[in-house]
Amino acid sequence: MKSELITPSHLARKAVVYIRQSTPHQVVSNQESLRLQYALRQRARELGWREAAIRRD
Repeated sequence: MKSELITPSHLARKAVVYIRQSTPHQVVSNQESLRLQYALRQRARELGWREAAIRRD
């Protein structure tokens, strides 16, 4: 679902998906963050960003 709040100038920039995890144990034990990252990537695509313009940090 596109949003009227997202303009072409927004889409000309990169979309950055950032999920912070403090320790390697959190990365392994908290799979929710991984699911959130994929969901946020999908949302950015739905809003109009190209896959190549979405960066995961």
